[in-house]
Amino acid sequence: MRNTITVALLVLISAMIGYGGQPYTNAHVNRADPPGAQTETQWIKFTSPEGRFSVLLQHEPKFETVNATETNEITNYRYSDIESGYGFICEYFDVKSTGDNLESFLDVTRDGIIRGAGATKVGEEKISLNSYPGRELQLAFTINNGTEITAQNRIYVVDKRLYSLTFLHLKTMDALLASDIGKKFFASFEVKPN
Repeated sequence: MRNTITVALLVLISAMIGYGGQPYTNAHVNRADPPGAQTETQWIKFTSPEGRFSVLLQHEPKFETVNATETNEITNYRYSDIESGYGFICEYFDVKSTGDNLESFLDVTRDGIIRGAGATKVGEEKISLNSYPGRELQLAFTINNGTEITAQNRIYVVDKRLYSLTFLHLKTMDALLASDIGKKFFASFEVKPN
């Protein structure tokens, strides 16, 4: 089951790139399980100084650097925490320009995520993090062995950096539990702009 989720995580964000991350030892990890936690697992506050963000996860994530396949101009920095039946991905990359219209940039990014995952968009909402624009996507896709996956993805543009957060799980996961885990993960995300 863990391998199924690993494959799904990779398909969702970058279908043609293999998984081979290592624990990221330069990050700060503090045990923190805020009051009102909905799951039995204790969560940790993971901080990436280079990524200028922090987020709650259930384990220290694995880290990998991925160069775009078409061009080596964009480097994607990925942190992933994969559980049994679900997982989390936090990614960021810097862009030279988002163009004059951030909404158009977010549209192109959204389309790339959906196309790369071979996913079906179930829902979409315009969101923001502080004053930074973003999108929330609800996605569904099926991987090779017929396993159905549900994913919630949030993307934000902060200055010239794009952040992508993904919570994905087996479609058969209890809906209330999935909702509680997703809410906790997304609500904990904080950025420190330049």
